[in-house]
Amino acid sequence: MKGFQQTLKNKISITGQALHCGKDVSVHLIPQPVDTGVLFGRTDLPGKPVLKAVPTNVVDTLRSMTLGTNEWRIQTIEHLMAALHGLKVDNLLVEVDGPELPLGDGSALYFVEKILEAGLVTQDKPRKVRKITSPVAVIDEREPHSYLIALPGKGLRLSYYFTSDHKVTGNQFAQYLISPENFQQEIAPARTIAFYRELEALRQQGLALGGNMDIAVVVGEDSYLNTLRFEDEIVRHKILDLLGDLYLLGPIEGEIIGLRSGHKLDLELALKLESHLE
Repeated sequence: MKGFQQTLKNKISITGQALHCGKDVSVHLIPQPVDTGVLFGRTDLPGKPVLKAVPTNVVDTLRSMTLGTNEWRIQTIEHLMAALHGLKVDNLLVEVDGPELPLGDGSALYFVEKILEAGLVTQDKPRKVRKITSPVAVIDEREPHSYLIALPGKGLRLSYYFTSDHKVTGNQFAQYLISPENFQQEIAPARTIAFYRELEALRQQGLALGGNMDIAVVVGEDSYLNTLRFEDEIVRHKILDLLGDLYLLGPIEGEIIGLRSGHKLDLELALKLESHLE
């Protein structure tokens, strides 16, 4: 057992632009009782449907993590999920009036600041932290050099190796034993990556319609096109995404090592880990 469960002291309301659909959306973060977990719901649909944030409720992993059913979905949950994981928020209802969460500044800091402003409250039941009991690996069969490995370990340690032959980004490595303190200071502010040459193609696919030069690390042909928050901001954001995606399992303990992985492999690992946690 690792401490007690937490939720928010007060409800939070946030409005902002969504990354992919480009629309303004409003989200409400609503405190919940012990053992609820994290729930997502759509207030703009009949019956206001709600789903639990668990691996089996993910319906898409293209460029983001998407929860949903055949009838409805909520896209780009990973940055908020990272904030909840890093700050140890156990029980929450996330209500949104559209198909996607607001992006903020492209990092988790946007949500972290709002949550800390509202404050956290300790609940009267211990956290259920599940431990990785044996090695588990997932490999992208289309790209064998992309993989994730999960190992037993104390606390939650995430290691990631970002590799690229692009002369601007190069290769980047980072490793963190996750705590609320280093999450807030060193991981949460890291923004998503955008290669300038890919932006037009994404928009033709109906993606990144809400993007601008402030919400990403924008990589040009010969240099970064905006100011970095960290020299290794790209790999820190990969760890942020991994932290958010893994929170579909709730609190876990162990060591995760990633190479060139993304949301698709994150989900595969989460699904496979279910039978290796106690």
